[in-house]
Amino acid sequence: MFLVAPLLGVLVYAASALALSVGVSPGKLAYSVRPGGVEINTLSVVNQDSEASDFEVYVEGENSEWFTVTPGSFTLGGQEQKSVEIALAPPITAPPQEFDTTVCVVSLTPGADLRIGAGIKVSTHVQVTALPIMSFQWWIVAAVILVVIVIGAFILWRRRVRYG
Repeated sequence: MFLVAPLLGVLVYAASALALSVGVSPGKLAYSVRPGGVEINTLSVVNQDSEASDFEVYVEGENSEWFTVTPGSFTLGGQEQKSVEIALAPPITAPPQEFDTTVCVVSLTPGADLRIGAGIKVSTHVQVTALPIMSFQWWIVAAVILVVIVIGAFILWRRRVRYG
């Protein structure tokens, strides 16, 4: 009898947690960004339950510290939705690479002592492209080099004429 009551309590909590329903759109995210740059994707989170739920959104996996989730936690009433911005900002020192990570969206019962919930993992592909040596067009670089050569030649010519 003493074991039945705690077990029943756990089952009630688990059943209420499993009744939570969360939806997201899109089902996959993809980023392509240069080191030092920022790319932002928007994830729509939907509370598909008829009751209010607390939500937490976070990134787990490789290089998760490069991501910023805004807002990271919020409450939605039944059938409400919210847009969440997920920004990726690899540091300028990041090497070119590709990797997969996961955005987690978890629905929790508001005010519950036991933090059990239902969630969705959104597959996320990241491509950090190579930092270009020069982001200018080639003709701009050529024009600057030509101007520097002309100015240098003019200065040398003036010195020869003046000090001759």
